[in-house]
Amino acid sequence: MEEIKGRLFFMGWHNLPWRIKTNSGDIDLWPIVDRFLKSLIGKRAKQEQEFDSYTLKADETSELQLYYVPGQYILLEKPEGIGMLNVYAYLGDTLVWFSGRKVKINIEYEERMELVVDKSEKVFGVYFSGDGNSCRVPEGAEEAICKVGQENCCIFLSAGPEGFQCEKFSGSFAHHLLNRLAKGEINATRIGNCALLGREK
Repeated sequence: MEEIKGRLFFMGWHNLPWRIKTNSGDIDLWPIVDRFLKSLIGKRAKQEQEFDSYTLKADETSELQLYYVPGQYILLEKPEGIGMLNVYAYLGDTLVWFSGRKVKINIEYEERMELVVDKSEKVFGVYFSGDGNSCRVPEGAEEAICKVGQENCCIFLSAGPEGFQCEKFSGSFAHHLLNRLAKGEINATRIGNCALLGREK
């Protein structure tokens, strides 16, 4: 089994490398994930996603089989009949959620890949607000945590009619912001390490 520990800096599927900053230097996570996905092609498998973990593993009891074409798609799909899960979307969102955070990645080729955040790292938490996937930034946190107007402002901070919001967990918009960062098209430079706590009640 291969184990990697460090801080993840993911900026999109095609913005390489997927940098993991470890105590002994930077590691590119992409070739490792690519190799694992290729090792699972054709196997029955399942995925599990939580706010603080993601697992993709071989499972003979699963009705779904892994299909992977690099640069095109990663699917869990029924070999016959109707039924499909988009691994590309779930894994991509997880990598965005974990970007900026300390993580541990365990990989056993042909068997299992698990990404887990380091729960010992104290990070600021936000909640989905309303019906969408933007998170309300509590009053004062835009300066203390997000660093609005400062050189190290978080790229996920946005402002709207209802005040400041965090877009790290907003799906396609979060991916868009990371892509702009990778291309140098955004003034903010920091990938915040905030965590998703769920939805406001």
